[in-house]
Amino acid sequence: MKKILVWIVGMLPFLLAAQQMLDCGTVTDIDGNVYQTVRIGKQCWMRENLRVTRYADGTMLVPTTENTLTAHCYFFPNGDASLVAKYGLLYTWPTAMRDHLTSEEVPSGVQGICPDGWHLPSNYEWMDLEDAVGYDEALRCGTDVNYVAKAMASREGWDTNVEDTPQPCSILEDVSANNKAGMNVLPAGLCFMGFYGYGTESGFWTASDGSPESAPIHRYYGANATVEINCTPKEAGASVRCVKD
Repeated sequence: MKKILVWIVGMLPFLLAAQQMLDCGTVTDIDGNVYQTVRIGKQCWMRENLRVTRYADGTMLVPTTENTLTAHCYFFPNGDASLVAKYGLLYTWPTAMRDHLTSEEVPSGVQGICPDGWHLPSNYEWMDLEDAVGYDEALRCGTDVNYVAKAMASREGWDTNVEDTPQPCSILEDVSANNKAGMNVLPAGLCFMGFYGYGTESGFWTASDGSPESAPIHRYYGANATVEINCTPKEAGASVRCVKD
């Protein structure tokens, strides 16, 4: 009996960790799309790009190829509808926000385009996620706490034929070692004055504001080991991940 109790006590951390993973479950949007999730640190994140075409109350969005600040709209990744199931849709910032006021809070409090019970992460929520990965030696690449892109990026879809020489610990260096954190970031590209970056980069909107014209995205580029935070025109199309409330 004593041996059994010792075994149970020893296994408790692993059992609790497994339960935490189970607690994230899946989430279904109003279109019926089911998303896998992952717990990293104290947050539960979608591990797939959002691909919903309606807000949670049923209000429709419209497909477009024109960058705009006025319409609630989306772009197909690289202009190709066949890529949506895997890469999700690209949204403008006002669409992702649903015209909500900007937020730097944790949690952001901005549901925006996300399903009920989930929200658009603020810039600081993205930074908290990246810090959780960077300070976990089992997840990050190397010793630099900023080298987190590899642990977040998918093991497939990345074009190795890039102009820039890949950095040590970059996404493109031994892609079989990618995605230790389980976020499965895919290179869906962006849309501004045309589509670009499909296969080489991905950018995710935040609920935070950069200026009247721009907002920060967290940008993954195949040749980089770090995640860049770039202010991007709000009418551009970028990917969205949601976080559980």
